[in-house]
Amino acid sequence: METTEAELLELARGQLVELLPEHFELTDAPINGPGNPPDSGDALWQLKEQYSGYALLLVEAKTSFTPRHVEKIHGRLSGAVRRAMRDPVILVVAPWLSPRSRAMLEERGYSYLDLTGNVCLRVQRPAVFIRLQGAERAPRPSHRGPARLDGPKARRLVRLLVDVRPPLRLTDLARVGGLNRGYVSSLLQALDEQAVIERDRRGAVVDVDWPGLLALAAERYDLLKTNPSSLFVSPAGAAELFNRLVDDVAPPVVVTGSFAASAIAPIAAATQLVLYTDTPSDVSQFGRLLPTERGADVVLLRPEDKAQLAGARQVTGRCHVGLSQLVLDCLGGNGRLPEEGQALIDWMREHESHWRLRDLPELDV
Repeated sequence: METTEAELLELARGQLVELLPEHFELTDAPINGPGNPPDSGDALWQLKEQYSGYALLLVEAKTSFTPRHVEKIHGRLSGAVRRAMRDPVILVVAPWLSPRSRAMLEERGYSYLDLTGNVCLRVQRPAVFIRLQGAERAPRPSHRGPARLDGPKARRLVRLLVDVRPPLRLTDLARVGGLNRGYVSSLLQALDEQAVIERDRRGAVVDVDWPGLLALAAERYDLLKTNPSSLFVSPAGAAELFNRLVDDVAPPVVVTGSFAASAIAPIAAATQLVLYTDTPSDVSQFGRLLPTERGADVVLLRPEDKAQLAGARQVTGRCHVGLSQLVLDCLGGNGRLPEEGQALIDWMREHESHWRLRDLPELDV
C-alpha cells in the first residue's frame, strides 16, 4: 500500500525531529494563515531554537517524485509567494528521491528529506545543516518507475540523443536506431519525467540535457561486465602496444578508455589500454599479450552492440570510439576512468559545436 500524503508528512516530521538537537522545537504553523497565498504548500513548520529565533519550513510532500517536479515546484513557488511568506526554507519530502532529483533540488537551493534517509536541510537562522545518505535506488519501485536505461537498445537511443542536435522526431529516432516506435515513445516519456529531455506538444525532442542523460545511462552500465572482456598484461607495456596500432599489420581495433580520453582531455598519463575488437585472439597474438586476472594493462572488449562503434573517429592514425560512447565507457569504468569521463564532459560542454551533429546519421544496425 502506498504512503498517503498525510502519512508522509507525519513520518517525515518524526524523522526530522529525531535528527535535530533536543533544544530545537519543530511545530506546525498555519499554512493558510493571514498573508499566505493559497496553494502555497502542503504544510508549514516552524523550527525554533531558544536563543536564535525561528525559521519557517514550507513543506512540499510528494508520494511519488521525479526530477520534472523540481521545475513545477519552482514555477509555482514564485519569488512573490516566498516573499509573502517571509522567505521560508523550501523542504521537499517524499518516500524516495533519486540522485538526479536530489541534485536538481540542491541546484535550486531547496532542502529535501526522504524516508530512506536521504536528507539535506540548510537553515541560516537558527543555524542548521544536516546531510545524510540514504538509498541510492528506490526500495519499492513503482509500476512505472524512473527511466531504466538498461540494454543496448536504450543506450543506442541515448547516443543518438546526445550526438545530434534537436529537434528530433520520434519516428526518425526509431528508424535510424532500428528501434520499435512504441519502445522509443515509452523511453522518451520516462526521460521527459527525469527532466533530461524537453518535448514539444507533438512529442518531438526539442532540448536534451546531454550531460545528465549520459550520467543517467551510466548508472546501469558497467564497461567490463556489459561488454564481454578479457584481461592481459603487455610485456612491452600498454603504451608500446598503443603506438604499434598504426602498423599496417595491426588487427582492427577501436580505442576507448584512458588512451582515448587523454587525447581530448588529459588529466594523467594513460596506463591501461582498452580496445574493442571482434578478434581478441588476433590482438592478443599481435601484442604478445599474457592473460591475467589482476593488474591488467590491456583490456580487450567485444562490444555488446555493434552500433556502439558507429561514429568512430580517426585520431593520429588510430580508430577511437565516438565521444558519447567514450564518456559512457569512462563513467562505467573502474579506477580513475569516471574522473576522466567528467573531464571529457567538461571539454564537450565548451566545444559542443565541434562534435554535435546537425542531422541524424545512418547507423549500421
